[in-house]
Amino acid sequence: MANVKFNDITFRYGSNTVLEHFSLDVENGKIVCLVGPSGCGKTTLVRALLGLIKPETGSISVGDRVLFDAARRINVPAEKRNIGIVFQDYAVWPHLTVLENVCYPLKKQRVPKDVIKPRAMRALEQVHMTEYANHLPNQLSGGQQQRVAIARALVVDSDVLVMDEPITNLDAKLREEMLLEIRMIQKRLNATILYITHDQQSALQLCDKMAIMQQDGTLCQYGSDEEIILKPANRFTFEFIGVSNFIPLVKDGDGLKLDCGEKIPYPGEVPPEAAGGGYELGVRPNDIVFDSDSPLKARVDSRVFLGSEYNYFLSIGQKQIRVQQSMLDARTKGVAKEGETVGVCLLNARFYPAQKGAETT
Repeated sequence: MANVKFNDITFRYGSNTVLEHFSLDVENGKIVCLVGPSGCGKTTLVRALLGLIKPETGSISVGDRVLFDAARRINVPAEKRNIGIVFQDYAVWPHLTVLENVCYPLKKQRVPKDVIKPRAMRALEQVHMTEYANHLPNQLSGGQQQRVAIARALVVDSDVLVMDEPITNLDAKLREEMLLEIRMIQKRLNATILYITHDQQSALQLCDKMAIMQQDGTLCQYGSDEEIILKPANRFTFEFIGVSNFIPLVKDGDGLKLDCGEKIPYPGEVPPEAAGGGYELGVRPNDIVFDSDSPLKARVDSRVFLGSEYNYFLSIGQKQIRVQQSMLDARTKGVAKEGETVGVCLLNARFYPAQKGAETT
């Protein structure tokens, strides 16, 4: 496997610019999740990597091999790029057995017949599907069909494996199982995987690195899941990855107050740029804790037990916020009851310029 480098990629559909001067370096032997809202250019970037579309500017290389370079007029045909891909809808041939499906790309490459079956069986072994070699796809579960699709991508000894929303069509339990399978396969093969998704939770569970794309197709932040969550580059990353609450801050006399339908004193510190108001306080639900000594009070509107945590909706004045309380915190500090008034502390708060129409998400 090898690293993947996108350098200064620009692509337009007519007058619509999808990607402009986009650059990203995917490290060798890592799972990198490309995450962003629908229409941000994730699929366009993948199509450029696969050779299905031609960017206007920039270059794309895999390892030491240049696949595309606009300035040097290099554009390796799609079938010669040696990139495996797993699609969202499996795309397994219904009339072929599992083994025949995995053998298919080798036959297209005119690999010698005596080599095809052993290689296909090794690929099936990597995804634990050898015992299903003679089954038809309609005899398999959705998760098993997806493993066949992965084996088919692995069999051609690709330099890079691209997975485009590969678990979207699976139920919740199968999604969890497939994420574990993909991670185990990656570790066994030390594979370079570019995983495309809009599902932030799957990305957080799976990735070594995350590349966050904004709606306009720009790269917002690239880093580990800890860096993305704990050190978001801007409001977009903070708001897009994970659940977030936003409360407006307004200047009132000599101090700042939370604008919650009524002006409520904010007991915490704010950065100098927010001291004049016109900013919003952003805080994650799991960074809000109950504290009877806190001067900031809230009313408990609802409480739901989710197994590993409690999910609350509280009202500070007329502003509703979401709070997540871990089981450990619930056992040590107690559970808040619906209808009661509680003290809350807003930890790890962040401050961003106010946006019109911003709501709790």
